[in-house]
Amino acid sequence: MTLPPKRLSDLWLAPHRPLFLAAGLWSVIALAWWQWGAALGLPSPGLGTPVHWHAHEMLAGFGGASMAAYFLTAVTGWTGRAPVTGRLLQAVVALWCLERLAMVWGDSLPLPLLVLPGIGYFGLVAGLLFRDILGARVWGKLGFPSAVVALGLADLLFVVAAREGALPFDMQALTRALWMFFAIKVSVIGGKMLPAFTGNWLKLIGRGGMPRQNPLADRLGLLLLFAALGLTLAGDEWASAVALMLAALVQFWRFAGWASLTALGNPLLAMLHLTFLWLPFGLMLVGLARLFPEILREADAVHALTMGAMGGMILSIAARAAARRDGPALRAGPILILGYALIWLATVARLAVDALPDHYAGLIAGAATLWTLGWALFLLAFLPTALGPVLRPIFSGPKA
Repeated sequence: MTLPPKRLSDLWLAPHRPLFLAAGLWSVIALAWWQWGAALGLPSPGLGTPVHWHAHEMLAGFGGASMAAYFLTAVTGWTGRAPVTGRLLQAVVALWCLERLAMVWGDSLPLPLLVLPGIGYFGLVAGLLFRDILGARVWGKLGFPSAVVALGLADLLFVVAAREGALPFDMQALTRALWMFFAIKVSVIGGKMLPAFTGNWLKLIGRGGMPRQNPLADRLGLLLLFAALGLTLAGDEWASAVALMLAALVQFWRFAGWASLTALGNPLLAMLHLTFLWLPFGLMLVGLARLFPEILREADAVHALTMGAMGGMILSIAARAAARRDGPALRAGPILILGYALIWLATVARLAVDALPDHYAGLIAGAATLWTLGWALFLLAFLPTALGPVLRPIFSGPKA
């Protein structure tokens, strides 16, 4: 059978295509601008401070596009309804792009113009999810559009606080809330995806040692993460640190039953498993940083969660959409594998700054270089799959 020719309009046949492309491009552009923009003569973007802009764009920008790419694609499997395509999908992407443009001039635009694109973006994504989930009466999935509403609210509060400062929560609390949001998403999505995909693969190759589900650890881990978030917003450094460290131990407990050593034989599964390890490791590091700030800076430790857990999970999921289909299996090509390895190494380099303070500038530049190269390789592998017929299911092989 001859496949139809690829057209640029094919980009709008599935939500994951333009949104993962947008996320990948922005992860390169935003970090390169942050790290080398001044040396290249580019104006310094600011949202109160350049640090606030950097945090916002990597979390609400890069993370927000990736979240919508996954949710708007996965909802078709939850509900059986047709995916968001065409003009409606273009509107979603346009609103995301408008927010990125607004944030570049975050210090000069009138506040209403600054916040409206973000309100529109998160509102539209949440509305589309609510529409499909309520229409299909899949009540158990209502937490996902609710999470989009929560991220949109955190985004709004962050921008207003960065500009105006007169809010109950300060910028540190709001930044923490943003990365905690993605830590919770990694726990929920990764906790379902890893054992399911690993079990499917082990069945496919006829191996034993199937992943074990641990409902108690799943619920306890989520409860502790929400407790840590609440205590963080309440400003209780000691109690929130303890909650984070307990959550880390429970996440290790969950991970221990997922047949990870066997899964390392499959590169796409290895990406997911190695990424999930950053979650408990990062939670433990951040907890320790709050208890012992004279030894470890939280601003450094949190990169285990933002670069390692969040960034790694985004690439690991997007890589499945870009992977080659080999019958019922998905195969990662060498470009995807190398891209993931560079992201993983970038996280290690960024975390090394506290251990090697004399090499701070070099490690920061090295981490930024590895990160941008890793995402550039992802884009190189993903671009050919963004056009042509959409092969479903998106994130798994035909029998997964």
